[in-house]
Amino acid sequence: MTAATQLRPAFVLCSDDGNVVHADMVLAPNLAAGTVLPDVARVKTGHFSVELGGGVLQFSRVQTKCFSGYVGVTCIAGSQNSAIEKLESINDELETIFDFSHDGIVVADGQGVFFKVNASYERITGISRDKIIGETAWSIIDKGLVSDSATRHVLETGQPYTSQQTFRSGRQSVITASPVLNQEGKLVRVVTNVRDMTEINRLKEELAESQVKLHAYSKIVETLTDEQMFRDKMVFRSRAMSLVRDCAAKFAKVDAPLLITGESGVGKEVIADFVHANSLRKGHPYLKINCGAIPENLLESELFGYEGGAFTGARREGRTGLFEMANGGTVLLDEIGELSLGLQVKLLRFVQEKEFYRVGGKKVVKVDVRVIAATNRDLQEMVDQKQFRSDLFFRLNVLKIHVPALRERPEDVILLLNYMLDKFNRKHHVDKRISGDLYKGLVRHHWTGNVRELENLMERLVVVSDLGEITPDHLPEEVRRELYASPAVVANAELSYKEAKDEFEKTFLSQALAKYKSSRHVAEKLGVDHSTVVKKAARYGIKLMPRTADMADNFCRDE
Repeated sequence: MTAATQLRPAFVLCSDDGNVVHADMVLAPNLAAGTVLPDVARVKTGHFSVELGGGVLQFSRVQTKCFSGYVGVTCIAGSQNSAIEKLESINDELETIFDFSHDGIVVADGQGVFFKVNASYERITGISRDKIIGETAWSIIDKGLVSDSATRHVLETGQPYTSQQTFRSGRQSVITASPVLNQEGKLVRVVTNVRDMTEINRLKEELAESQVKLHAYSKIVETLTDEQMFRDKMVFRSRAMSLVRDCAAKFAKVDAPLLITGESGVGKEVIADFVHANSLRKGHPYLKINCGAIPENLLESELFGYEGGAFTGARREGRTGLFEMANGGTVLLDEIGELSLGLQVKLLRFVQEKEFYRVGGKKVVKVDVRVIAATNRDLQEMVDQKQFRSDLFFRLNVLKIHVPALRERPEDVILLLNYMLDKFNRKHHVDKRISGDLYKGLVRHHWTGNVRELENLMERLVVVSDLGEITPDHLPEEVRRELYASPAVVANAELSYKEAKDEFEKTFLSQALAKYKSSRHVAEKLGVDHSTVVKKAARYGIKLMPRTADMADNFCRDE
């Protein structure tokens, strides 16, 4: 062999059968990848030389993790060791990438024998690599390690193969096996990728479950909406409620604060629902809070929210208040008369400026919310008694709707009875009816609890009556006694005519005040001056109840 006088260092790899798989430089036109070096297969010593026109290449047998064959270098001191070090460096880098892959990877040779497995494959499948390496694509099935082998399909068809499989670890995976061909098109490797789909499938299931729940909740909301009295269809016949409906429809189109007054149980919340549902904000949040049901020390944080650490027990991340959550929509403040004076100050700023500070916060929060307030108390009288701020009262009282008591519109009673009867017949899967005598009696009933009392009484009657017809016998004792007890006229011989007259006048006035609530209303119904009622009440020691509405406003007012 002759050496080239000016030979550059060269690096060549060839297989055990002499097939050149890599050439670092062209030493001769006929030496390139794919060239077969003659007589290499007969080499016994592990070393041989190849003489070329450009010099001599010295080959030595090398066995590493990623290569088995011969490494050839030019005969320069240190070149062979440098080439081996370079090969080892490349091998270490590839091994690191292989093991750090999040997907599981397993490699088999052309006969289906597995010789490489990464750590992710062990984690996903629950099978250690020492049980895989050395086994074939068929033996791992026979031994029950896997239910099927994608490598086997590739070896049998020569085509890529994808399948799904759940391993003994319980993890669900998508498996893709791909063939690796040499330059002659012969299959020499099968690389299988195992992707863990357990978490993705779990998230898909949770999403599907959430969609099912959302659909169910939507149905519940629709059902509740349909069953909620007055929500879309107001049940009334009276002129008084016709005025209320017209006012509600009119006020729904504007954004000014609205005050709804009326006795407990008349349906103030239902009117508020109607206003929101017919407003331009109907597609936005509609939130409600009962100001009398939450302790004063908690109500402020419920309405305005708080910053993290604002008080003992506060969440570290803070909390969004009702007004922020309702941004763009409507808030109903029920029982507004129960607010403390201190909280009224903060509410006034919000109603006027549409801005506030969270509890413990220093940053102004601006929102766009319409406020509807409702109360069964006489706010004007509370203002006179210094129990309610006048500035807040005037700010809330821009628009006003007064819902009349049920006893003031008896023509609505039968309509409501039939509505409630149908509602509870459907709810309890029965078919009850009301007798004529009961209709007559319930129309005369005083209904101190208004529509709420009627609703509760009808559900009770539907449930407790054993027969198909509900009669007066099914009424609660106190209601039956009020409706059907015979009045008794008792003459007390011990009283003088004047004393008897005074006793009658006192009783009559007490009953009138109990029925009509306010002294002004009593005076109107009895056809006497208001001052006469006040003087008589004072004379007989009868305490006047706060007036609940100014009837001169005819149920609604815009100012």
